[in-house]
Amino acid sequence: MKLEHVDEIIRETFGLWITAFFGAISSFNPEITFDQHKHAFFELLEQLLDQGKVKFCPPNEIWREGYDVWEADASTILEYLKARWPADVTSERDAALNDYFYDIPAILWVAADGSLHGS
Repeated sequence: MKLEHVDEIIRETFGLWITAFFGAISSFNPEITFDQHKHAFFELLEQLLDQGKVKFCPPNEIWREGYDVWEADASTILEYLKARWPADVTSERDAALNDYFYDIPAILWVAADGSLHGS
């Protein structure tokens, strides 16, 4: 599956919570199934991590200016995120998915000047 409108997804969700990023994937690609949506979410996150366009707070920390950034490679971060994905979720409206997004480390967006942006 080829995800459409990747640049728009990134531009529209820069600096926002990961829920906005997840939701934008299906908003810009309304024809995808939930399973495709999940796959696209992790695939796009991997690309953004590899390109240095996003980072995450370390697990169990709340980011504030000057606090730690999780200095792990993309595969370690993705493994952590995938391992916590709720197994029985079948819709983006599922409450367990909402809990997941609040329980995982916060996403930090990296601006062109290297500054970090999170909500």
